[in-house]
Amino acid sequence: MEEPETPDNPHRSEWDGAGPGPGLCEIRLYSVPGSWLRGSASGIMLTLLMSSTARRTMRWTVKAILWLVVALLILAVAGAIYQTIATERAERAYPPPGEMVDVGGYSLHINCVGQGSPTVVLDGGSGEMSAQWVWVQREVSDSTRVCAYDRAGMGWSEMGPQPRDAKQISSELHTLLTKADIEGPYVLVGHSFGGLYMQTYAARYPDKVAGVALVESSHPDQFSYRQVARDSYEPQKQIFSVFSLAARLGIIRLVSKLAPTSPELPQQQRVQIDALSSSTRQVSTTALEFRATPQTVTQTRSLRSLGDKPLAVVTAGTSEPEWLKLQDDLATLSSNSTHPVVKGATHTSVMYDRSDAQVTSAAIVDVVQAVRKDQPLAR
Repeated sequence: MEEPETPDNPHRSEWDGAGPGPGLCEIRLYSVPGSWLRGSASGIMLTLLMSSTARRTMRWTVKAILWLVVALLILAVAGAIYQTIATERAERAYPPPGEMVDVGGYSLHINCVGQGSPTVVLDGGSGEMSAQWVWVQREVSDSTRVCAYDRAGMGWSEMGPQPRDAKQISSELHTLLTKADIEGPYVLVGHSFGGLYMQTYAARYPDKVAGVALVESSHPDQFSYRQVARDSYEPQKQIFSVFSLAARLGIIRLVSKLAPTSPELPQQQRVQIDALSSSTRQVSTTALEFRATPQTVTQTRSLRSLGDKPLAVVTAGTSEPEWLKLQDDLATLSSNSTHPVVKGATHTSVMYDRSDAQVTSAAIVDVVQAVRKDQPLAR
């Protein structure tokens, strides 16, 4: 007997009498619209196509990144090799003009010219080397003996231990002068950051100091004097760290060719500076010195007073009012001081420009004469 088709079971199959009856087994067939099958197939094909395209895009992206990494590694290795070879050639082409003195496992360069006493000792600013004192050294050497030296890691000097703060640097200078048999007391001269190191030396070894000249010298409060100065320290420290890496890869050496040393300096000193100032040693040491600024300014503040020792503070005439105030404050370190302001001069022209350097030299010679004659500086 056939089971009638019902609305609830419109597609129940008929039993043909063979096999188990409908009470034991049912076969349910559902109709699927043909349009749905075609759409589903198209969707699957589109999904497969998109998946394949995505995989190809991913493979190309990964390959591109790998090739970029390989290219950068090749460039880095090539840059490092270039830097090493260029540095070796520069050191062979431009040997130290002065004397290399061992100060305890590493050697410092000092170049002395002229005769007489007291001996003037010159220390440059951040990133500077002894050759940059050429105009001042020539002028002052007509009056007395003048020694320009390179701090450890700068110019021709070998790298020294860390930290590169004022205490370490002033200790090295003291050892250098002793081992080089340069008798004191000295007239200390510091430009820019070199002024901090010379102030620290004067505080730590007062018996070795006859007089001081601070040329556009840094002030221990310059990074806390204004908010903009306080905010600028950390970014500058990061920039110096990047420069250190760039020097190792030869980038600084290549870029420096676009900005050579001031043409106002003599040719011999210009080529020396261009060849040596982009060395990994010098750029890295400059970064280390700047990183030690907090310790350095704290140590420099230990110099409360020079008493009545002659002091000349030389300031560029184009300086901002805030900088001039800091320079005025430096002049109060001694009751026997002068503060010449070089009209039209800049922070570097007081060394590089010959006419501005003459004003700087004259101020140093005035200190020398005051020491010799044991007389106050002429105001």
